[in-house]
Amino acid sequence: MRVEAEKPLAGRYRLLSVIGKGGMGTVWRAYDELLDRDVAIKEAVLPEGLTSSERCAMCRRIVAEARATAALRHPGVVTVYDVLNEDGRPWIVMELLRARSLREVLARDGPLDSARAAEIGRAVLAVLNTAHAKGILHRDVKPSNVMLAEDGRILLTDFGLAVHMLNGHTVVDTMVSGIQGSPAYLSPEQILGMPGGTASDLWSLGVTLYAAVEGGSPFRRSHALATMVAVLIGEYAPPWNAGPPMRALIEGLLRQDPSTRLSAAEVAALLDLAADRPDDTWRSRRATWWENGRTSMFRRSRITALVGVAILAATVIVIGAWTARLRPGGTMAALSAQDRGTHTAAYREADGYSVEIPSGWVRERRRDGVHWNDPLTDRHLRISPVQGDALAGLQQAERDAIAANAYPGYRRIRLEATPDVAKDAAEWEFTTHRFRYLRSRMAGYEFLFITPEDRWTPGQRAFEAILRTFRTSGS
Repeated sequence: MRVEAEKPLAGRYRLLSVIGKGGMGTVWRAYDELLDRDVAIKEAVLPEGLTSSERCAMCRRIVAEARATAALRHPGVVTVYDVLNEDGRPWIVMELLRARSLREVLARDGPLDSARAAEIGRAVLAVLNTAHAKGILHRDVKPSNVMLAEDGRILLTDFGLAVHMLNGHTVVDTMVSGIQGSPAYLSPEQILGMPGGTASDLWSLGVTLYAAVEGGSPFRRSHALATMVAVLIGEYAPPWNAGPPMRALIEGLLRQDPSTRLSAAEVAALLDLAADRPDDTWRSRRATWWENGRTSMFRRSRITALVGVAILAATVIVIGAWTARLRPGGTMAALSAQDRGTHTAAYREADGYSVEIPSGWVRERRRDGVHWNDPLTDRHLRISPVQGDALAGLQQAERDAIAANAYPGYRRIRLEATPDVAKDAAEWEFTTHRFRYLRSRMAGYEFLFITPEDRWTPGQRAFEAILRTFRTSGS
C-alpha cells in the first residue's frame, strides 16, 4: 500500500487518505495535480501467496470492473477517468463521491418508507437496465453498493463481480471459483453455483428493497451456511413495513424460479405506484389488482423445486402456526366488516385439504407450504404438511430459531401440548418487536399465523374463522 509521502501516481495523482477497504482493494481520496480536482482511486491489493496466474486473474477482474463501469456512461454509475498500471497492479481513477451508502443510511437512520425506497429502486433499476442492455450483469447488488450522493444522485457502484453475457448466458472467468458476493443478497441460482442471468440481478434488487423498508436482508442468519439455506428454501418474513405495491414487487422478485420473477418492466410499473404516495395512504383502501393477483401481470406461478442441495439437511425445521381451540358453530360470514371476511374464496390443495380464505388475500406457493398474505391488515397465514411428534417438533423449532437468531426480540408466551384440540397437537405462541406469532401442529399439518401485536384481537377472530373452514380429505 502506498503512503502520502510517496511521489504522485503517474506523476499527477497524490494519495491523501483512505476512504474504504474491500475484498479486492483499497479506495483512496486523492488529488489530481494536473486538473486541480479531487478524485477517488481504487488500489488493487493482491493477497499474498497467489500464483502468477491467480495474480493475473485478479488484475483482469479489476480492469474488467473499470471497463464495465466506463462502458455504461450513466448518471447512476461512477465516472471512470483513467486506469493506471503502477507497481505491477492496476489503479482505477474515478470521480470522488460525497455520499453515504444505503447500508450506512439504514444503520444510522433506520428503515425507509416505501416511497423513498421506490425512488432508490427506480435509480438502481435504470442502471441495471442499461447494464443488461450492454450484456453486463452486476452480480453484487446490495445496500453497501448503493450510494446516496449529497447532490441527490443515486448510484450503483462496485462492478467488481460483473460479468458479460453471450447470447443471454453468463460468461464466467474460470480463474474465479466459489460463491462470489454476499450470500444474504445472492439469488438461489448463484448460491448453487449456476450461471446467473438478468433475473439474478433483479432478485438482489428485491432483497435490497426489502432491506430498505425493513432494515436488513430477510435471509441473514447467524452464520453463512444458515443464510444460504434460508435463501435456498425461500424462508423469509413478509415485508410488513411496505405498502401494497412495494410488497407485491418484493414478493414478485423473491421467487425461487428465475423464470417466474417479475420482469424489469413489471418492476418499473410497481416502483412508480409505490413512489406516488406514502405508505399510510394505502391503509384505508380495499385490495385492488396488484394486491389480489387478478391480473396475469403478477401471476403466482408454481415454484420449480431446486434440487441437489445437500445442505438442506441442516435447515431449521419450519413449523407452522396456531390452531385455535375451535368453538362450535360459526362461519366465515361471522367475521365483522372490519375483518373483511364477508367474502371468501374456497381453496383446495392437492396434498389433501380445503380451506376458505378471505377475498383479497394473496396466495403464493413456496417450498415450505402455501402462504396467504393480507396486504391491508399485515396478516399472514401459512399451511404446510408435516410428519412427526407435534410438541417435539415445535420444541426443536424453537431451539433452532433461537440459535439462528431468526426472530429478533423473541419472547415466548407459551409452548405446550394441546390434547383438547387433537390427540397429537401442540401450540407455540410468541412475540417479536412488533408481531405476534401463533404456530400449531396437528393432524399432519402445521399452521403459521402472524399479525401485528397491536391488532391481535381482530386478527385472532379472523384466524379462528379461517380454521373453522379447514378440512382434510378424510374429514
